[in-house]
Amino acid sequence: MLQTSIDGVPVFCADGPPPFTAGLVFGVGRRDETFLRGGITHLVEHLAMRAVGRTAIETNASVDLLSTEFTATGPADKVGAFLTAVCAALVDLPVEFLAVEADVVRTEAGQVTSPPVGALLGDLYGARGPGLAGTMDPAVHSIPPDEVRDWARTWFCRQNAALWFSGPDLRGLRLPLRDGVVPERAPQPRPLVRTPAWTTHLTGDHVVLAAALPAGYAAAATVGILRDRVEEELRHRRGVSYAVLADRVLVGPEERLVVLDADARAGQEAVVAGVLWREVQRLAEEGPAGPELEHQRAFVEASLADPRSGVDEARSFAIAQVTGVRVPSSAQLRSDAAALTHEEVRGTATRLRDAAVLTMPLGTDPVPPGLQRLPEWSAGVVAGREFRPRRRIGYPRQTRLVVGAAGASLIRGPEERITVHWGELAGMVRTGPEEEVLVGQDGFSLVVAAAEWRDGDEALALVRAAVPEELRIVGDDARVDRAVLLLRAPAHRVRESVGVSRRRATMVANGEWTALAGEEDLPPEAQARVVAEGAGGRPAVLVLRQGHADLQYVLLRGGREIDRHVWGGTSGDPALLAEATGRPEAELAPVLSADGSPAEVLARFGAVLALPAEVPDLLAGRAVATAEEVVGQGFVAGLRATVRGDYAPPPGEGSWVDRWLHVSRRRPRWYRALNAVEAVAFAVLAWLLVRAAEGDLVSWRGGLGLLAGLVALACLYDTRPPRPATDVEETRTGTPPSG
Repeated sequence: MLQTSIDGVPVFCADGPPPFTAGLVFGVGRRDETFLRGGITHLVEHLAMRAVGRTAIETNASVDLLSTEFTATGPADKVGAFLTAVCAALVDLPVEFLAVEADVVRTEAGQVTSPPVGALLGDLYGARGPGLAGTMDPAVHSIPPDEVRDWARTWFCRQNAALWFSGPDLRGLRLPLRDGVVPERAPQPRPLVRTPAWTTHLTGDHVVLAAALPAGYAAAATVGILRDRVEEELRHRRGVSYAVLADRVLVGPEERLVVLDADARAGQEAVVAGVLWREVQRLAEEGPAGPELEHQRAFVEASLADPRSGVDEARSFAIAQVTGVRVPSSAQLRSDAAALTHEEVRGTATRLRDAAVLTMPLGTDPVPPGLQRLPEWSAGVVAGREFRPRRRIGYPRQTRLVVGAAGASLIRGPEERITVHWGELAGMVRTGPEEEVLVGQDGFSLVVAAAEWRDGDEALALVRAAVPEELRIVGDDARVDRAVLLLRAPAHRVRESVGVSRRRATMVANGEWTALAGEEDLPPEAQARVVAEGAGGRPAVLVLRQGHADLQYVLLRGGREIDRHVWGGTSGDPALLAEATGRPEAELAPVLSADGSPAEVLARFGAVLALPAEVPDLLAGRAVATAEEVVGQGFVAGLRATVRGDYAPPPGEGSWVDRWLHVSRRRPRWYRALNAVEAVAFAVLAWLLVRAAEGDLVSWRGGLGLLAGLVALACLYDTRPPRPATDVEETRTGTPPSG
């Protein structure tokens, strides 16, 4: 193997059979991220590959626990061109495509290890370091472009890169990476649980045994011997398993997670688990037989004789260069295999036994003896305010939620409790408008949903107040696409509808349409129902969305969806849209079938419907100088504002009812005089009716007399002088306040 450098990047090359293959490795992976920023390395990798574009050779990129790698296979000049393009892309990532690639990352739902191994790492390390392999990326859409650029600047520099390749020298290759410093990795966390232990999983019919062991050939030989023994027993003698796999997962510079993974025929899970655990114990107690050691040595010799072994060695050295992982050379591996002893394997098997975690499918029975169960519940609870569940939820009667100064606890019984401490919080993920998930560094998580608890909104407010902003994030599943609500309703009616709610919105209007951009944590359809109910006349509502790739609308009437259209996708009914908007169907049909970018289609759609000109800016989240910010005051305060006329239209606008209400608030002289006359008339009528009833107020004449008296008092009340104009009225009418 030859070692050199190109543009300051260490290079490891070895002769190997064709085709020519190369890989550019960076020392950053899932364990270097945080829980809240899970997937940021994957985003960098996707953006770089997007910038490179299609190639005529086989290329790939991947992220694992410790490293990120870009590989290519083909003619040397084309491989070199690909590597140069990758480096250039990493220096100037096309973050304008971040939203698209975030969708791709979510769709891919890739993991850096197999699901059972990821779950085991989560059990061992919690929501940190290698344990992040067991968590899904909670919010890749919430990672801003600047953070993605900073991540690439920190980790994807020449000081954190290495190159490996096979075959001839890559003459003329350039690696135009940015300069940086060797990044500092967080210290390797220690396992959080006591072992040996067992747990269950929901990831299929596999039984997995794993343990964190120091690096070295002894661990590889020990797990190899165990694999052979278990496969012989489960497949060749019992026939209850098809494949037994052995693996060593890099979790740190000096540590491997050795893994034995066996599938199990339905109903035979307990047999497979028993054999796995028995063979580990037997090897720890008795050590290997002589032929088993010789077989492992022969396996090493056969591997090193493979023509591809030199390239594998070059790749291993490149990974070791950027991760700090200790990798033996071919000569050292041959020497270690030759020197391996019975006692060395027995001692390694003992360490494996003592550090083992056995993971079985849920419901496996019986559990092998000699193992303790991994903790299912937290060790303690916090003190604080207690909340009881709503009866309809179905929690056990003794269940309660406690939120205090130290953290939050869910208590279901004397032993069943989950606690997350504020000082040991990995993050808080919003999963709904009134729901948060607290994730502790130990891996325990607690859902706080306002709807599940009495005074649940107060519990949620306490939780949100306790968690600092930097530990909060909106989960991808809770993200609400930015949308604009379009109502064919007067602006003052929409303003009043928002005013009596607890929401806030940005509003523009053009006389026919009123457009609202509401809060991002409430689904637009739910927002539309709230606004339309108070806007009067049950107006039709369009929920208009513009994504990075498409434009769509949802047509609602009475809060219920009646149609949906996605340009380039789902086709809506132009007749329904024509009925709701008052436009001819013949004008709408061509627009619904229009091609073009979302912005171009939106321009045509807005022109046909005569929408407010500010709608594209509202959809894009841009500031609109002419927009009005409407803040809901709640039902009681909003109702008072309605009575005061805070939401009334300007004089001369609105329905006849609105105009009359405007006059009643201004109370000009003629209005007060008219009410004085009406007060006298109704007072006389009341006196005559009560007199005719001869004092019997429960008779029909007496009842009408009382009613006429009340009307007289109301008319008399309206003879008082007008009150000074409020700031709201001054804004609506353009007149200065009196007095």
